[in-house]
Amino acid sequence: MADPAGFEGALAALPEAKRELARLMLAARQPVPAHPVPRSGAGPVPPTALQSRLWRRERTHPAVATGSHALRLTGPLDPERLVAALTGVLRRHEGLRTRLTVSTSGQPRLHVDEGPVLRLTRADLSGFTPQAAADRVALQSTESASTVLDLESGRTSAFRLLRLAADEHVLILASHLAVFDGWSSGVFLADLAAGYREGPTGLAPPDLQLPDYADWQHRWLAGPDGSAELARRRAAFAADPPAPRAPGGFERGHLPVRLARGPARAGLELGGAEGATPFMTLLAALAVVLARREGRTSVVIGTPAAGRFAGPLEGAVGQFTTVVPIRIDLAGGPAFRELLHRTRAAVAEALAHQRLPVDVLFGDGTPPPYNVLFALHNYPSVPLDLPGIEVGQLPGPPARHLELYSPDPAAALACIGLVERDGEIGGTAEYNRHAVTPEDVRGLLTGIEDVLDRAVAAPASPLTT
Repeated sequence: MADPAGFEGALAALPEAKRELARLMLAARQPVPAHPVPRSGAGPVPPTALQSRLWRRERTHPAVATGSHALRLTGPLDPERLVAALTGVLRRHEGLRTRLTVSTSGQPRLHVDEGPVLRLTRADLSGFTPQAAADRVALQSTESASTVLDLESGRTSAFRLLRLAADEHVLILASHLAVFDGWSSGVFLADLAAGYREGPTGLAPPDLQLPDYADWQHRWLAGPDGSAELARRRAAFAADPPAPRAPGGFERGHLPVRLARGPARAGLELGGAEGATPFMTLLAALAVVLARREGRTSVVIGTPAAGRFAGPLEGAVGQFTTVVPIRIDLAGGPAFRELLHRTRAAVAEALAHQRLPVDVLFGDGTPPPYNVLFALHNYPSVPLDLPGIEVGQLPGPPARHLELYSPDPAAALACIGLVERDGEIGGTAEYNRHAVTPEDVRGLLTGIEDVLDRAVAAPASPLTT
């Protein structure tokens, strides 16, 4: 085997453009593991496909790409201990210490900064009346979600610690969508609590980090297995027309949504009896609504998947979300029971390909074949266990999922994100104001209710599309 140090030295002597070409040619010839593994060396690596897209959009369509979380901390908080714990979390997770730079060949590269930089703003609101303090907390939360974070500077997270009283604080986290997904919030809170309880030095880094995943994804896509899977999946969707772009482009709207309890509960019970999860049951009903709306016998719906298909990734903070396109076949007017079985098979097939980034699958400038995204979120609930502190989640600004999940937001109609909690199913729908109205979005939800109602009443009757 060739000496790695000598090989790296030979590569380093090449001009950068040739160096990148040599790496790509080598990657295409070498087998790549089916799952992410630790990268070799600590040098810069290509960003993930999703990070590349967010970076390009950030450069051409400057906009806020920030998520925000706010926690109320009631009890005798030690602020300096909390600051040390926050710094420890940044030190533990490379994803929170990354930045993108541009090589001389114009390609973005992911760098990991050596030490953590905690960007923390403190404010004392204890002199305000309770209502005035609450108003200022809401304002700070809104401002946090509007914080301009950017990948190139490495300013991808920022915190605010608000003191309302000696035993009342609010902690607000703002994070760039390229380095922090929904799953990450649970990992972050668990690590923060452990660092506060036991000290920040006791936490070992996770076995896999975001740059490891980025490096693996780049090599896997360039290798024979990734190339073959990409070709197969592109062929599978070759007959599906791309979603049309709205003439006016993209402008985000938000709408709270909720499914009526009766139809939802009865429909989920029917689905469960057929071996379908709540997500599959609701997806099948939505497919019927969209098929009728578009006059088609098959529809493609996008759904975000956690992307943590390798166990060690479950303990890392980063952006691993991927969107999988799911084609639902309604040909022949199946009964809802039959449609549930078709949907279950379609979901299983789609999730088997979640390693393949949607930005690569439909990354040639053509919109994907879906314009509606649907999710039933089930991120693990992780209580923040701080000694002597009662922790509560504060409502935050609406999410920005359409830019995150859609390679071309102008071709998106809506992203329906639901949560099942205490027998209720509700959430938020994001939509493109240039493509649909709030009434159109509500119509999708009432359509789901109608399909479930009819399916429960006559589960063996053929569906009409």
